[in-house]
Amino acid sequence: MIKQNPFSLYDFLGYFVPGALMIYLYLIVDYIKTNSGTFKISEFLASTSDLKLEQFLFFVIISYAIGHLINFISSITVEKYANWKYDYPSKYLLGFEKKKYWTKGIANLWRVLLPIILLPTTVFDLILGDLFKFKNFYTRKLDPFLIEVIKEKGITLVNKLFKNKTGNQEVKKIRGYDFFRIFAHYTFEHSKNHQFKMVNYVSLYGFLRVLCLITTVAFWFVSGIMIFTDYLELNIWTLILIGLINYTFFMAFMKFYRRYTLEGLMLIAINEDI
Repeated sequence: MIKQNPFSLYDFLGYFVPGALMIYLYLIVDYIKTNSGTFKISEFLASTSDLKLEQFLFFVIISYAIGHLINFISSITVEKYANWKYDYPSKYLLGFEKKKYWTKGIANLWRVLLPIILLPTTVFDLILGDLFKFKNFYTRKLDPFLIEVIKEKGITLVNKLFKNKTGNQEVKKIRGYDFFRIFAHYTFEHSKNHQFKMVNYVSLYGFLRVLCLITTVAFWFVSGIMIFTDYLELNIWTLILIGLINYTFFMAFMKFYRRYTLEGLMLIAINEDI
């Protein structure tokens, strides 16, 4: 069993760093306004490096608090979009038929707003992900043998754990169940050697999910500058560059989201007790 630290890797990557990045993004905006649209990174770093102890402690606390807020927002935007667009990794890894994004129609307002809020992600996901098949890097399914083994062992595990709940009728399929939640808790409890790896995957995909959201905020901020102010010499290529960085973070998030899920599924496959 891994030991719980007061301040873990997940806290650092998931909360503190994203919160600090948002504070620095605000400071950069304030610096640009103060200096009439100019930005020199050496002068900016010099102006923000002289912090007293009480200021540093305040910075850490505020960064951590803001990080929690950003992490939550990223989970209901970036991760929600990924799950609606591609389904959960546990589903596409096992080759289950994908539900379409507009399964429930446009009546779901959040499904309508998300592609607009995450515009750089959705546009590049449409162009690079769908058109140029970049999505195959992070949504490809397992080979038929592994799919069959995991499904069979998964059904066996569910019937074993919940035989008093299912009555005399055994579970024949796992598609309609929230099966990976069961798998993840079971493997985490029974595979002590893999706990650290699984925790790291969660930390990494959470961190990259937040970075995707932060670059989305940066995209909209630069768009606002281009439309409403005369600050900086910006053009459409700046937005394209930010969009590419944003989509890179999205692909990286999807990669580790998939790896975390794959780790749990493979631990089911190799478990000799099932």
